[in-house]
Amino acid sequence: MMLQVSDYTVLIDPSGDVMGVAGPNSMSIPPDPGNSRYQEFLVVDTGAHLCERVTIPDPVVSTAPTTGERLMALEDAVLIMTGV
Repeated sequence: MMLQVSDYTVLIDPSGDVMGVAGPNSMSIPPDPGNSRYQEFLVVDTGAHLCERVTIPDPVVSTAPTTGERLMALEDAVLIMTGV
């Protein structure tokens, strides 16, 4: 298999660790040293980091109330308005 540098994008986390490699036709290569495709990719990319790097940001933790919290707030509002 002939790998072309322009066909691959290295997905990294904010700390610079490789999360995976995206390739042509929605192909994904996990950063597993035992994976032969990953080993082939490393030969092409080398230490010079020839392939494009894209940082995937850490997920944002939601501060929105949970369904349970919203239900409790509604029940409290009903209790305040009705006294029941």
